[in-house]
Amino acid sequence: MREAKRLTRLKVIFVDWHKTLCSCPFFHHLEKRDASLYDKLEYRLFEEMPIENFIEWMRGNITKKDIVARLAGNDLPVSKVSELLKQGCETMFLDRKDYLKWIRKIRKKGIKAVIATDNVDTFDEYTVPSLKLMRYFDDILSSCRLRKLKKDVNGKRLLFFDDFLKKNGIKYDEAMLIDDDEKTIKLCKHHGMQGKVVRSPEDVLKILMMIEAGCDRCEY
Repeated sequence: MREAKRLTRLKVIFVDWHKTLCSCPFFHHLEKRDASLYDKLEYRLFEEMPIENFIEWMRGNITKKDIVARLAGNDLPVSKVSELLKQGCETMFLDRKDYLKWIRKIRKKGIKAVIATDNVDTFDEYTVPSLKLMRYFDDILSSCRLRKLKKDVNGKRLLFFDDFLKKNGIKYDEAMLIDDDEKTIKLCKHHGMQGKVVRSPEDVLKILMMIEAGCDRCEY
């Protein structure tokens, strides 16, 4: 019953991108077309490159140009890697097409829908315009542009979300984050925001349907 009452207060849902709305790797388009090149680029990006570098990329402190140079190494043309990264980001797709149907229904009920993603410059530059995401969401919060991650806090403030909430006159308990990262959800709940952890596309769909249906049919 308590959860049902919280749902009736919702004014915005923040939805994570990677592994929530979309599970595509950066070079997903190469996986079947050129498996050896796919493996090489994925290894260099996620095994050879220190995690600190990836975090700095998500914070906007280093750019795709720096990353492409690292991925190219001594054996791949920088221009080719740059184009492959662009192609991969432009051809990403949602795990389920029907997400957008439910997002649209939720927005029609007066609840804002916002993508909230710890992501890199290629997301804003390539993925957002290619998939026309601003057509389907009220806003997009990206760590690279905000230069803040979702886990960044200052006292009682969730720095990633705080400006958006204040600008729109929304209280923390009137917002919900849908995310695959359990630690991020726990942090948001600790600061008063509602949150749902997802582990599959089916989880995401159930939550969207739950929100659209309202508290009287909450089954998740």
